[in-house]
Amino acid sequence: ADSGKHIASFFLDPYSRPEDKRGGAWMDVCVGKSEAVQRDVPVAYLTCNGSPPVGSTPSLMTFREVETLFHEFGHGLQHMLTTASVGDVAGINGVEWDAVELPSQFMENWCYDRPTIYGF
Repeated sequence: ADSGKHIASFFLDPYSRPEDKRGGAWMDVCVGKSEAVQRDVPVAYLTCNGSPPVGSTPSLMTFREVETLFHEFGHGLQHMLTTASVGDVAGINGVEWDAVELPSQFMENWCYDRPTIYGF
């Protein structure tokens, strides 16, 4: 049932900035879910290095950049949709690396689903 409850948030930093941002892409924890410190709304950072807009020309993502965004969003979903209330095991914490990579690899597969990609 839709309760309208705010369950998670994320910040997206989509573009490269070679002068002050390292390469690659990553998801990081901004606020972790933890009953011990009364944090019930996890927040993630999703950081990518996509092609930025230039002047009045909008950014057009390459397929690889889209795949990377979906991958990082998979990590973010695992962090944001956790139902664990103990911080040490909530989200990606205390999880074997294979299990951390599973949601992100799963999300990448949507890039090869024509209705998903054409839905944008």
